[in-house]
Amino acid sequence: MAGINRALTEYRILAKSYEGQGRPCIFLSHISVDKPAVTEIANYVTARGDIDIYLDISDDDLQRAANTGNAQRVTEFIEQGLSHSTHILCLVSPSTVRSWWVPYELGFGKKSGKPLATLKLKDTELPEYLEISEIIRGTASLNKYLTGVKRGLRKSITAGELTESLVRSSAQPHPLDRYLDWQQ
Repeated sequence: MAGINRALTEYRILAKSYEGQGRPCIFLSHISVDKPAVTEIANYVTARGDIDIYLDISDDDLQRAANTGNAQRVTEFIEQGLSHSTHILCLVSPSTVRSWWVPYELGFGKKSGKPLATLKLKDTELPEYLEISEIIRGTASLNKYLTGVKRGLRKSITAGELTESLVRSSAQPHPLDRYLDWQQ
């Protein structure tokens, strides 16, 4: 079954029925100018099945709060998204250094004990504080990371089931080629 974006209103309405199913959920931390990249990556992750994501650009309540300048509500919605996620994946691009929210999200997530990984987009230098996380440098290591996320939370999946959708995603051209290097 394909993963879902837990930021969608429909999911939040039905959230009680999803509790306790043990599906991993990756919070995608990013700066808003990287919306095209994070959207492609979110689609890639959810299409691989059995991994949900939280992508704030799909959270209507958060977007309304941001559009009205209500920082208190924006913070609450981000913290809710982080609290309901099992992992944090920080997308880092040259633009990320201008973000105030990304370091906040990472600090909140780290304090809550969530596993943190950093996805380095093309032509990007990493800030020192992210070097303590798992570094994902390209599509191959993203596939390895996603396999680990699945394996960590669903012990009953066979190795064949784990890698089947990732192997299908190895063909060139790859949907993430604009944003990630392949061999890393």
